[in-house]
Amino acid sequence: MKTSKTSKTSSDTPRVLIATASVGAGHNAAARAIATGLSELPNAPQVEILDVMTLAPWSFRVYYAKGFAFTVSHMPWAYGMGYHITNHPQGPKIGLMERRRLWHERRAMGKFRRYMRESNPDLVIHTHFLAPPILAHMTNKKQFNTTQFVAVTDHDPHRFWYAGHIKRWFLPSDTGLEKLLRWGLDRDAITISGMPIHPKWTTKPDRAKILTDWRLPHDKKVVLLSGGTDFTCGPVVKTAKRILQLCPDISLVVLGGRNKKLLGQLGKLAAEIDGLFPVSFTDRIDELVWVSSLMVTKAGGITTAECIATGTPMILPKPVPGQEADNARYFRANDAAVITRNYKQIPDQVRKLLDDPQTLDNMSQNASNLFQPGTATIVQAIRAELGL
Repeated sequence: MKTSKTSKTSSDTPRVLIATASVGAGHNAAARAIATGLSELPNAPQVEILDVMTLAPWSFRVYYAKGFAFTVSHMPWAYGMGYHITNHPQGPKIGLMERRRLWHERRAMGKFRRYMRESNPDLVIHTHFLAPPILAHMTNKKQFNTTQFVAVTDHDPHRFWYAGHIKRWFLPSDTGLEKLLRWGLDRDAITISGMPIHPKWTTKPDRAKILTDWRLPHDKKVVLLSGGTDFTCGPVVKTAKRILQLCPDISLVVLGGRNKKLLGQLGKLAAEIDGLFPVSFTDRIDELVWVSSLMVTKAGGITTAECIATGTPMILPKPVPGQEADNARYFRANDAAVITRNYKQIPDQVRKLLDDPQTLDNMSQNASNLFQPGTATIVQAIRAELGL
């Protein structure tokens, strides 16, 4: 069935669909950032954020999303092996393994395909790689005819990002540019935009007010330790305790997300040792990152982008092989982060950096130099495409 555009009058508001997938938190965060940027336009389009996993069968969600979470958390070596095996081919031709994967994904996502035929938006922008090849196949079959953009959320794009019929590609850095060119993409279609992050990360707040609001001492450096809001991130409680033993004159803020067990353990430790501040799930993490001298975190694409937006140096614990490792190497190569081989090294590395203010300042400046206004660049491209 061929999909045709609904006729519009000049007063109609263009409709933008942002397709994401709840596989980790970063893709959804990027989608929300773009939606927020669009909402701030004086002539804002209608925006829909679609988590394509909500239209997938239960079995596919278990395999695709929960399988990802389990493997990353408990079998990172297996995840890394699968990541590298499937990161082929590196040319425009679709390989046999790739064709089989795409066929299975199209078959599983029948409800999504029907939804897209019926919704008929004016523009689709993707922040995850599942939907683009499906819509490309529909375009080949004359079942879909809508302009598409892709915002890549990894510094070194995996082959899963490859799809045809994409008008604009947005990369967080130039690291992945040569790879996209090898895939046969037009250089003029690729923009080195930076990562799309929420606009609130780009405005420096009042430090004193934040410290007061969070009841943090004004005369101590703040170190932020991410306990992991989605996946297991190592022995958080032991790491926090050792950091405070080595650095007793800091405020250590630990993000526990919705992990009730972890928050309970941190609460007990906070009663025994000064300087520990456990924090449950919050939408105000930007405030804490802004006032931090250093952040210990996983090397996720969005989290690291938020750190460079605030000029916050990073310690990246041994990353999971794959996109996290690629991200970590990018920031280490640009002297904005250090990578530890294991979690036992984190406390010593925290102390080493805090005892070397010059190095810490240089890392902060290097982080700031890497920042590019991804959300603003992507929003302006959408605005130009829709004639807003």
